[in-house]
Amino acid sequence: MYPVSKLIAQEKQDRPEKFMPTELNISSSAVFELMGVTPSQISRSSDVKDFKVDWSFKSWKLNPNIALQGQPVWELFYSRRSLEKYRQASWLGRTLASMEVSVGTVQNEKGDRRIGFGGKLNLFKSNEPIRKQGFFDDIIQRYSDELKSNSEQLKSVKAQMDTVKDIALYRTLSTQLITLENGRNDIFSQQKEEVVNQSAAFSELYWNTSYVDIGGGDVYTYQTDSLGSLKKLSLNRNTGYSGWITAGIGIGKKWLISGMARTLIYDERISFTTRDTITQQEFPRDTVIGNNLLTCGINIRYGSPFFNVFLEFFTDQRKTKDKLTVIGAGKEDVAKLPANQVVINKTVSWNVQPVYSITLGGDWRMNRSVMLNFGMRMEFDSKWNKQTFTPITTLLCLMR
Repeated sequence: MYPVSKLIAQEKQDRPEKFMPTELNISSSAVFELMGVTPSQISRSSDVKDFKVDWSFKSWKLNPNIALQGQPVWELFYSRRSLEKYRQASWLGRTLASMEVSVGTVQNEKGDRRIGFGGKLNLFKSNEPIRKQGFFDDIIQRYSDELKSNSEQLKSVKAQMDTVKDIALYRTLSTQLITLENGRNDIFSQQKEEVVNQSAAFSELYWNTSYVDIGGGDVYTYQTDSLGSLKKLSLNRNTGYSGWITAGIGIGKKWLISGMARTLIYDERISFTTRDTITQQEFPRDTVIGNNLLTCGINIRYGSPFFNVFLEFFTDQRKTKDKLTVIGAGKEDVAKLPANQVVINKTVSWNVQPVYSITLGGDWRMNRSVMLNFGMRMEFDSKWNKQTFTPITTLLCLMR
């Protein structure tokens, strides 16, 4: 026999709205996108309302490249409330509810440890499953009526059990109680299955919905020793704080064209050598300047919510492009050079970065909770000379 207290608690907690679809589109975490370790750096807008874990693989080594993502506003104010509370919320409330916060760490090719924090907000979405009036309402209403009838029968049986004294009748009522409780569980199972099937139909229609997202984050890159201990902070484009805007427009049922504009503000270390004009002795030196990386790109995606492919083009442009405009002969005020010392121009160096990149890849929705992203990225310098060719894979898992 089920304890009455357990049944009462279950009645309060179980609602038809609990099985509303909240993960029709799964995208990578903001921190991984900022780090550039995702196949597509221009992701689709996400519908995820669950805790999520991302793994990134750029080699066959089992490095702990992991990101954790959650939705704090949704969990605090909407997750355990009725569907109508979210639907009736203001634009600001719904926007804050879309907030995704993530923290992640990766190890780059040089063995440096990168640690970052990021977040995203959805400003506009042409079709949102939870707010799509009529698409799931009939399912909710139908199962609400069934649950109401079931609850009334449960209360009636429990009321009789509280007053009955005949052992045989008590056993009969106990059997009825168990049958009704099993029937209640069946109602939820049937509703969940129907919502999943209806969600697949919704995805087919609106997987490439138009959207506008904004995001931001910080990344810190540390040089490490053989034990993995964090040492010196790297001052280059791998350490800085960023903000971006992403937007996409769906065309028909198969195409999605999206673009992104992003800025990264960071300190850049420039190394150089000076020569004493009298003794001809040379001295290794460095200085740090503030720089800004301007990024923009376009992504063309074709397919379905379960499998699609994309072609993406990206360009990264330093605001200060020529290191010799900052460090050069006669720039003692910047480098703080001693008297009689000049910079040897050919020794001036900074972190070499790709200027252009082209990625070919896709998404494979393995099931409701797992998505595999894959891609091959080619990077080029300012003269379109190929620098790298890198396969990248990420695995996105919802923690239900």
